[in-house]
Amino acid sequence: MKRLFLSSLSINVLVIVINLVTGIISARYLGPEGRGELATATRWSMLLTMLFTLGLPGAVIFLGKKNPDRQRELFGVYLVLGVSMGLIALVAGETLLPVLLSGHEEHVVRFAQISMLAVPFGLLADGLIGTLQTLNMFRRVLLLRILNPVGVLLVITGLLIFDLYTVRNFIIGSLAWSFLLFLMTFTWVYTSVRPKVTRVWQTGKELFNKGIQIYSVGLVSAFGGNLDQLIISLFLTTYMLGLYTVSSSIASMLPSIITGALGTFLFPKLMDLALNHRQKQVERMHGTLFYATLVMAAAAACVIPFAIPLVYGADFKESVLMGQVLLICTPINIAYSVLTNFVSTEGKFHYVSLSEILGLASGVGMTLLLVQPLQGVGAALGVVTMALVKWSFMLVKCKGMGLTVSRLFYVYPESFLALYRTVLQGGGRFKRKSGSGAVSVAGETEGKV
Repeated sequence: MKRLFLSSLSINVLVIVINLVTGIISARYLGPEGRGELATATRWSMLLTMLFTLGLPGAVIFLGKKNPDRQRELFGVYLVLGVSMGLIALVAGETLLPVLLSGHEEHVVRFAQISMLAVPFGLLADGLIGTLQTLNMFRRVLLLRILNPVGVLLVITGLLIFDLYTVRNFIIGSLAWSFLLFLMTFTWVYTSVRPKVTRVWQTGKELFNKGIQIYSVGLVSAFGGNLDQLIISLFLTTYMLGLYTVSSSIASMLPSIITGALGTFLFPKLMDLALNHRQKQVERMHGTLFYATLVMAAAAACVIPFAIPLVYGADFKESVLMGQVLLICTPINIAYSVLTNFVSTEGKFHYVSLSEILGLASGVGMTLLLVQPLQGVGAALGVVTMALVKWSFMLVKCKGMGLTVSRLFYVYPESFLALYRTVLQGGGRFKRKSGSGAVSVAGETEGKV
């Protein structure tokens, strides 16, 4: 599992670097106002995609692992459900956006409606990726993670070359690239798992029942990553949202790298372990990642006062304090991600639901209370409140499930040494394989069903 984590981690580092480059280009060419318009236009389509999945991609992974002989049936029925939910989400978004964004300029609402066209394909793609994970095709999952930001960078580069880089043109170009990635993903899955559309009512009901239990895991991404910016887009100006988006992108780099790496394999891999081994693995990962990211976040907080004005421009100086506040969430969110994966493998999805409800209630309340007087800093404090409440609740529940709190916060020096040795060994293997023209990702076993 260490080698798989490191493979996934290296891919996510590359993804974050590419995202950083595209973010800097967007901030410098569009400015705070244009960057805020882009965030407003794309944030709502991302939210609806996550909301309307209803936990179905997670259900595909869970039931596919439990019943390998039914993967064709699960995939086929998911396609039916995914198309249906995607169309409903598209109609809902196009109808609600003019109302939700009534305080914005007409062109911003129009941009958001164009972005909404990505929702059906994004919703289906989540289930396709879940099927790849069920089949342990992690190499292809990681390749998709690379291709998405690479395509965005290519779109921006092309628009800049022809002097056509505007918010509208970027959204249209990103839509085209997303559609191409969807076709590629569908082809991969279809050639490995030929869909079998049968027992639609029974299998669909089973997927929905399990999906609703897992749904809160989707809410982690949907609201945990979007709550602050959604509230700012409703109550503050696009200029302030542009400033906040830069601070949020800086502060979310490390959590995105780690949780992205964990999300690629941790849930399906933990399900393959015996309970005792699973508990020890989670305790070790929680302690190691918590302290490692705590140190990194503290270092980042010292650097960003110089980095943001230098990299993004003097117009974004106000983003510094927001970013420093948001960095408090880094070790908390990563530790929380480890614990949610553990309770999900035990079938305790309602624990995640409860933690999300408590976190959302506290986060929304704090954000609404502070966003007007403190602007972006108030939204950042609301996010910190939400993260602390969710993590604290999950710690209590995990203790009742057999995890030892002292072991969750124990410093595991041998883990760092083992990871260091694995990196060195992996580097040596990579050089040897690069010379022979073959590079592989650890932990993948592909097969057709």
